[in-house]
Amino acid sequence: MTRTHTKARSIVLTAALAVGLTAGATATATASPATPACSATSAHVPGHAAGPADCDPVGIPVDLGEPTDGATDTWQITETNDVGYAIPADWTGRAIVGDGGAGHEWESPEIAVSDEYGDLHWRILVQSPFYDQEMPDPKELNKLGYHASYIEVEGASEAVLTAAQTEHWADGAVETIDFQVYVQSASTGVVTRFMGELPAGAEGQFLLDNFVPTIQP
Repeated sequence: MTRTHTKARSIVLTAALAVGLTAGATATATASPATPACSATSAHVPGHAAGPADCDPVGIPVDLGEPTDGATDTWQITETNDVGYAIPADWTGRAIVGDGGAGHEWESPEIAVSDEYGDLHWRILVQSPFYDQEMPDPKELNKLGYHASYIEVEGASEAVLTAAQTEHWADGAVETIDFQVYVQSASTGVVTRFMGELPAGAEGQFLLDNFVPTIQP
């Protein structure tokens, strides 16, 4: 896959996410959605968008659990525009530009699905500062069919999580945990968006539970 092809794929993905795919797109879309979800007018649209007809939630809500002691001891410490966080040691990253601005996209060595673009991996996308620079209201997102809640992130004045277990956008037979975390730095006021696809079940829950506490706004 060429560098140009990779960059284009990331841009298309995040653009598709912005209008809300009912199939649950997160960090890598290959095509624009045929029918935008009813929540597409929201400034903050999670990957697990509500259905276009009646705005019923798509996917099973996923709550943030307690981190596992020592789970991140071997994770790599990194940052995007002075926002620090930790990523599993065997994940690889690259600079990208998407709908939320410049940032980094990180991929696991594990393959989630394969499609016409090749092998697609589990991933986390970081965009800081997030172009909109506004925090979403969980109450408003929940009215639109999302699964949103406030969470605690050390160093943040405010943080919001949306997460659900749903179908992978590229293969409905593969389940994923789609998530987004919006974090506003208490010291700078900058809003950062983290989002991605994680494997469904215990593995994805483990990654989500341990990744979020490592964020350092």
